[in-house]
Amino acid sequence: MKSSLCILIPCLNEELGVGGVVTEFRREFPGARILVVDNGSTDKTTERAREAGAEVVTEPRRGKALAVCTGLGRIDEDLVVMVDGDGSYGADAARLLYEAYETSPTDMVTGTRQAPRDTFRPLHQLGGAAFSLALRLAFGYEAKDVFSGLRLFSKRFYKNVPILFRGFELETELTIQAVDKSFTMREIPIPFRSRAVGSESKLRTVADGFRILRLLVVLFRDYKPLVFFSIVSACFACTGIAAGFLPVWEYFHTRMVGRFPLAILAAALMNLAVFSALTGLVLESALRHRREAYQVELRKFRG
Repeated sequence: MKSSLCILIPCLNEELGVGGVVTEFRREFPGARILVVDNGSTDKTTERAREAGAEVVTEPRRGKALAVCTGLGRIDEDLVVMVDGDGSYGADAARLLYEAYETSPTDMVTGTRQAPRDTFRPLHQLGGAAFSLALRLAFGYEAKDVFSGLRLFSKRFYKNVPILFRGFELETELTIQAVDKSFTMREIPIPFRSRAVGSESKLRTVADGFRILRLLVVLFRDYKPLVFFSIVSACFACTGIAAGFLPVWEYFHTRMVGRFPLAILAAALMNLAVFSALTGLVLESALRHRREAYQVELRKFRG
């Protein structure tokens, strides 16, 4: 391999699959470091990973993103391949990402899963399409597989991108961070297979879906404040105009204001609209300065 490589495998109760994953990746990438982060498993995940020859560290705080952060803090290789420990992503798929990077170096290479439609739960398919649309509308980037768990990171990327959320929002946050900070990205079609027999997905469709939706809203607010608060301002303004229509109409016809509650409500809503718009302007200006400072610091990075 031209670049040093670490295979990062965050795991929670994956004793049935992690051993096979470690063995498969060791065979495909004999010179790579394989690091398993046990995210507080209650089964024999740690023992199976060590038996297969992996280096194992423990992150007792539950959450995939926390496990990945712990692992990244112990890594200094040129490249990192992040893969789930359930066996659904093969080492041959990771090889495709690695070869794509060596052909054309990119900060983040994402594997887009190619599998029969019945491989994925209907709600997961619907959710993936909905979040991809939301990502495109909010950030102008259309991801083919926003929830893919197989990704390759350059050192420049994983050393300089913060991860603020703690669970299955991880993949979405990584994509948004890359878009906002102008890192280069590439998507590569990869084969996808069923997880290890007997193991169960840790993803809770509804609960984790709401958490990812919350992430999108929070990051949209933080990274697109002018657009976000302009929308909020427009909502307040439209509601204020609706509330103030009757008092204004009566005033022009009778020269008297007889609906004081509506008039006061309309005035308050219009004030909120103005304050929201000003908030967006101030935050957008501050964000621009932070982005400029970040880009200058990133140019100094020698990874």
